[in-house]
Amino acid sequence: MIGMIEIFGSQSPAGANPQQLAHGISIALYNTAFGIGIAIPSLIFYRHFKNKVDTFVVEMEQRAGKLVDIVHGERSA
Repeated sequence: MIGMIEIFGSQSPAGANPQQLAHGISIALYNTAFGIGIAIPSLIFYRHFKNKVDTFVVEMEQRAGKLVDIVHGERSA
């Protein structure tokens, strides 16, 4: 966001300041790279833990089904 503010700040009625424009673009690109650097590992960890939770849910559902069968006496362990 700061890079975009600097880009717009480089514009004036008399003309654009190329150095300030380049500096604003540079800051915007650094911020984008930093954001991607945070987003990709976050997505990897999210998918890993989501898969782990899904596995636990399936296992709990299977064990709950076995428990119901045992309580109703339909299956012996």
